[in-house]
Amino acid sequence: AIVSDGRAKINPRTRAVLAAMGCFQDGIAKQKVNEKEVTAHIYEYTTQMTLEIKKGIVQVKKGSTPVQIIFCLKEKNQKKINSHRWFF
Repeated sequence: AIVSDGRAKINPRTRAVLAAMGCFQDGIAKQKVNEKEVTAHIYEYTTQMTLEIKKGIVQVKKGSTPVQIIFCLKEKNQKKINSHRWFF
């Protein structure tokens, strides 16, 4: 499981890696649903890709080991202690 603290603060490189792995889709998260504020966005995906770093660049390499990823993107940045509560 991965927890990210605040949609506006997520590192663009982290977001790109998560998207390459298939467990994040940019542009679908909303601040409000039915006039109620959203607390967090949950993405789940079972990926079969391997990430490889060559010369400081992250590359996606097809792999055969399935890994289930649950990604929780909190809407607001509420600091590390709050993220620990979400994780555990």
